[in-house]
Amino acid sequence: MAAAGEEAETTDWALPPEVEVLESIYLEELRVAQGRGRWEPWEISITLHPATAQDQDSQYVRFTLMLTVPPQYPNKAPEISIRNPRGLSDEQIQKISQTLRSVAEARLGTEVLYELIEKGKEILTDNNIPHGQCVICLYGFQEREAFTKTQCYHYFHSHCLARYAQHMEEEIVMQQEEREQHLAPSPRQEVGVQCPVCRETLVYDLCTLKAAPPPQQPLEPYRPDAKTLQHQEELRLIFKRQQEKGGIIDPEAERNRYFISLQAPPAAVDPAQAASEPLCSFCPGSSWFLGEQPGRTSVKTCKL
Repeated sequence: MAAAGEEAETTDWALPPEVEVLESIYLEELRVAQGRGRWEPWEISITLHPATAQDQDSQYVRFTLMLTVPPQYPNKAPEISIRNPRGLSDEQIQKISQTLRSVAEARLGTEVLYELIEKGKEILTDNNIPHGQCVICLYGFQEREAFTKTQCYHYFHSHCLARYAQHMEEEIVMQQEEREQHLAPSPRQEVGVQCPVCRETLVYDLCTLKAAPPPQQPLEPYRPDAKTLQHQEELRLIFKRQQEKGGIIDPEAERNRYFISLQAPPAAVDPAQAASEPLCSFCPGSSWFLGEQPGRTSVKTCKL
């Protein structure tokens, strides 16, 4: 009887048929976690993108909309939370949450899940410009600036990303060559340039990035103030003092410390020329040595 009563209550509940309609519309994009019984909430989540006619390269913002639907739905509004936002500021996220909650409260007593999802898409479409700064140049994004969205949904000026990628490619080649000089030759491993934010390997076209114009904000030359210059001078004196006392390790000198160099043997010396050259005063055969020990045969051992 209890099972039959629960089944009847579920049949009268408006949520299951509404979820079936949503699944037929959004297919695999929709994730539904059903409660164990009629009186446990359901969790419905979907990742929303701007409406760009399926052009994913033009989608610069996104977030996952999480709807926790209570048993009293539709007479009680679902709890709304935004997760995994990309390209949105905290202020924008808060504003989106407030807008969706207002829609849910205004539609109490009616089915509102589809309207919430579409409203979220509409907001993203109207705000399809990444908010924040390019982490390479630390300038914000302006209209009509060329910027790039990575597959990990991080944003950079195309010009800045080109400089970063080219620099990292040179660093990778240099590190591989240095490794091959000190270790046995081994097959080269393909090491890609990583995202400066999350370290995921980037996929990019360097020629296209280099063709992009620089950001509109001009790069300001760094001019240290008097306090910074004084601090630099103090550090320079400390470095010099440590260097004089042997407290600074020179990587280049340490690398060549035990380096064995193969050189050609010295050229043969003419015996007549060797006999005419003066001997070291501290070696056997010198005038000082022979004066102290007469009768010894002079032997040329060193040449100053």
